Amino acid sequence: MLNDLAAAYDAYSQEREANGEPDWRDDIRADFASRLPAGGRVIEVGAGAGYTAKWFGDQGFNIIATDLAPANVELCRTKGVTAEVRDMADLGFDDASFDGVWAASCLMHIPDADLPAVLTEISRVLKPGGHFWAGTWGGLDSEGIWQEDRYEPKRFYSIRTDERMRGFHESAFTVLDYHTFDPRPDLDWHYQSALLRKP
Repeated sequence: MLNDLAAAYDAYSQEREANGEPDWRDDIRADFASRLPAGGRVIEVGAGAGYTAKWFGDQGFNIIATDLAPANVELCRTKGVTAEVRDMADLGFDDASFDGVWAASCLMHIPDADLPAVLTEISRVLKPGGHFWAGTWGGLDSEGIWQEDRYEPKRFYSIRTDERMRGFHESAFTVLDYHTFDPRPDLDWHYQSALLRKP
């Protein structure tokens, strides 16, 4: 599954580069950054083309971008961002080495059975009291290959109800804010924004 996911994002990396970042992330990102120490160390998991990672760097943070897809990592590097190919289930960084973790639209590629271990790994690299923002598409209850996906290979999605997604977060973090909104009214899904803190 991971190989197919990486291949799908490699194949569409230039399209995603051209699309840029949705502007609805701007306020969320700024609020998250305001909670971090100046110049703090931040990791973005599932960094994609690296626009948000570059923004963190421009704000003076010590940012490391990680992504499963090598083509995305190269796009991050072209923006001057330190980036590495990493699996979020095994990040490979030291314990308590980051002040903040940012994860936009990537946790829904993790099966329910594996999500607790991924959240534990994210918690492991985060300092006590550190902040984690996780954004996921959700609102329904389904898991499997998205058959309507135009990407090839088609991507795996675990789309979770708000109650289930929040429950996963509460198992590993303190939930500071959890809300949903609809940036894409054309989809049946909505967006779940979770601001979390490591106890």
